[in-house]
Amino acid sequence: MMRPNELARLALLALALGIVHASCDEDASPPAAVTTAPARPVATDARALERSRDRWSKVEKADLIASYELLAPEMKAQQPLQSYIQRMGNSRYEKMRVMEVAGKTDDQIFLRVGGLWTSVHPMAKRVKLEPGQTLTQDVEYFEMWRWVSDDWYYVRPFRPEEFAEQFPELQPNYQPPAPKSAATPANPPTATTPKDR
Repeated sequence: MMRPNELARLALLALALGIVHASCDEDASPPAAVTTAPARPVATDARALERSRDRWSKVEKADLIASYELLAPEMKAQQPLQSYIQRMGNSRYEKMRVMEVAGKTDDQIFLRVGGLWTSVHPMAKRVKLEPGQTLTQDVEYFEMWRWVSDDWYYVRPFRPEEFAEQFPELQPNYQPPAPKSAATPANPPTATTPKDR
């Protein structure tokens, strides 16, 4: 039987050997660093506004390949990159402002944007302008963005009158139609007077 004193010495020796062994182990891997995955975007109004501002920043810099990456998948399928570059390359956008969220439906959000647009199409050079005239126009659009699995993606613009016509329920003064009462027939009988009989 070991004496308590010998047991204590043996425990200290084992502890010391364990510490020395661990610090001398060159093959030991360092403790795993705690890594966090980047936060996934959430379908918020702020995120949609941010994406639109990012898109317009790219378009203004003529970084059309980068702006193409913000298109919704169905838009990419309808318009290959080369067509997109050719179409967008005929316009110059400046001072674009993403002003507000104009409305939402299911997985879509509509943003009101405005800025300056100039045609730079080769045919535009043939236009005869009077002194002081310009081809630059102040424009306003309503952009449709769709949430697709992980983020907002650009679908298409609407002119203000198109937006009002296609999405009346998103207009500020929209009044839904009154529901038809079951008691009121669709074609009520007309009143007759004694003379009519």
